[in-house]
Amino acid sequence: MAPFQPVQIDPPTWATQPDIYIQRVTVADFTEIQRHRGALLDAVHREVEEYLNDPQLVFEADAEGFPCRSRLTGEFYVGSESYIAHSEPGWFQISVMCRFLEPPKPGMNRVDDYLGLELWLKCVPGKRGSFEVFRNTDSSSI
Repeated sequence: MAPFQPVQIDPPTWATQPDIYIQRVTVADFTEIQRHRGALLDAVHREVEEYLNDPQLVFEADAEGFPCRSRLTGEFYVGSESYIAHSEPGWFQISVMCRFLEPPKPGMNRVDDYLGLELWLKCVPGKRGSFEVFRNTDSSSI
């Protein structure tokens, strides 16, 4: 089986536009994290690729389980993000909800959301360009 190579796209015009939820994060800290957004999105993409290429988590046919790889177009977009500051020791918990598309269903003339993957990242102050996965990636049908 060839490796699955997802592509991040801008949210479709029909999709609910992404929102950002922030808890206990200062504007200065949020701004500093966003200066490293490229590294954050790189970490998201690596985790997405790893997840979608794991045969124990993604299946070839609907009858085998959810999600079904053949139902994915390969495109995804960021549906929402959340940032939570933790103390003692200080670090930031970042959640990125990725929404994966499926081809048009019979009777529809556009792609639609199929799979949600919520990725959990950790960012430590002083290392804001360094993002690491710190929890399981959560999947959902959307």
